[in-house]
Amino acid sequence: MFHPQWRETALTALDETFDLVVVGAGITGSGIALDAAQRGLATLLVERGDVGAGTSSRSSKLIHGGLRYLKQMQFRVTRLACRERDRMLGLSPHLVHPIRFLYPAYHGDRTPGWQIDVGLWMYDRLTGRPDRHAQLEDRELQALAPGLALSELDRALIYSDAMADDARLTLAVAATAHHYGAQLLTRCEVTGAERPAGGAVAGVTLHDLTDGRSHRVRARVVINATGAWTDALRDRLGLAGTRVRPSRGSHLIIPSSRLPIEVAVTLLAPDDGRPVFLIPHPEGVLVGTTDHYHKGELDDPRPTAAEVDYLLRAAMAAFPDRRLGRADIRGAFAGLRPILDTHADDPSEATREEEIWEEEGALTVAGGKLTTWRSTAEEAVDEALKLLPEERARRAAPCATAGTPLAGLAPPDLGERLTAVFEIEPDVARGMARRLGAIAWTAAATATRRAELRRLTPDTDLCPAEVRAHLRWGAVIHLEDLLLRRVRVGMWDPEQAVALLRPLRPILRTELGWEWRRWKNEEAGFLRALEGWTLAGIRAPSHPGERI
Repeated sequence: MFHPQWRETALTALDETFDLVVVGAGITGSGIALDAAQRGLATLLVERGDVGAGTSSRSSKLIHGGLRYLKQMQFRVTRLACRERDRMLGLSPHLVHPIRFLYPAYHGDRTPGWQIDVGLWMYDRLTGRPDRHAQLEDRELQALAPGLALSELDRALIYSDAMADDARLTLAVAATAHHYGAQLLTRCEVTGAERPAGGAVAGVTLHDLTDGRSHRVRARVVINATGAWTDALRDRLGLAGTRVRPSRGSHLIIPSSRLPIEVAVTLLAPDDGRPVFLIPHPEGVLVGTTDHYHKGELDDPRPTAAEVDYLLRAAMAAFPDRRLGRADIRGAFAGLRPILDTHADDPSEATREEEIWEEEGALTVAGGKLTTWRSTAEEAVDEALKLLPEERARRAAPCATAGTPLAGLAPPDLGERLTAVFEIEPDVARGMARRLGAIAWTAAATATRRAELRRLTPDTDLCPAEVRAHLRWGAVIHLEDLLLRRVRVGMWDPEQAVALLRPLRPILRTELGWEWRRWKNEEAGFLRALEGWTLAGIRAPSHPGERI
């Protein structure tokens, strides 16, 4: 992943002139850094927070073509996304996993079942994968989604797509960029542009949030890849106008014991007929999402009470016998989509295509999807090459990301191998393999005591050896980086994350040298951040009559 001195190395390199300074270490910025570094361009990736701390850790975690985009006639987006999905399934199976989706179509649905069947037929033909959609019998349906409402069922269709942990995918892309020579600076904020003699943007000024120091960085091209924060950065660079209108997507976490589904379920919300997904993960079931233009602060988006109830009603309508209620909600969170402002009244109708444009020497990349990060990055670097001096652009290699596996590639049975060789409990070994990839073997092999490979608490699959691996090679600066985005327990089970604080403290003290005062500050910061992933953090409507 990252070498232990990754940040010190980047700070030392700030005196040089970079070909590209990429601002924003979400999936888009990390992808651009990877593409550029592979082409031999001197690249710096700058992020105000943690890798993937914004939208790229708060999505629905789907790697998909977007079946509903077919209905909106967005064929290019769907075709491209299917191609990129299939590419990731082949190149990085440790990060992107196939999943079967169940679509129950009911009599009286706004979109009749036969239209869904036709849409899935088209969807099948956009992929090179062999599995095709099919219709299920009631017996098969009940085995895969026990308790699903059968009254008025027209047909039950099953099709294939893919999923990934978005934060883990983003970190792997950034780590692969680092491997190819890109420098990374997190917790470093861009405060303005370097403009020699008042001309075009030729670099940025940085404020290091860890020590308060300022830096001036020269760059031949500055790329704005900050997603929902696109216009905020454009303003800091001295660029006028607005181009992005963020849309909020909220999600719920429900324990698998309360919703024991074997496949993901696509259903239509009873309120308005929008698609809602119920997606099983090893840690729980993810329910989402909403689509609502976001007003207010961008840094800490929260679900509204209305959105929570909307998603819960959708799950309850699909599984009435489960008698789900608010008490079954383990967590709730929201993310912001960087939707291009096309003046559409409904964000669900707005295009999901990316747009790239140049302004006064700065290149901005906005829009796009988690699934299409690689193709967006390729297009962005192609545009950046046009802005580089001819002698620099001529020396750049062709794009190579189409054949590049991401960091951590490991055999699918890595968990079983860890158990066989190191005698680690199977669920602990599977958790290590899922979250660390190939470096899980290094984590186990470098453990100095048997206790390092045992679970931290009885109800977690996290062991000290895995925690040390994240701290050594995972670009962790703060406690929230570890618990919200590396092991993700803060998202899947906020209460368990709090329970882990006591056993984690001696590990972080040993690895990072955190004394009592630093630990208390980190603990307080984590608990503040964690609130945004719980029902305690839901917000009131931003204005009267706010709708979903």
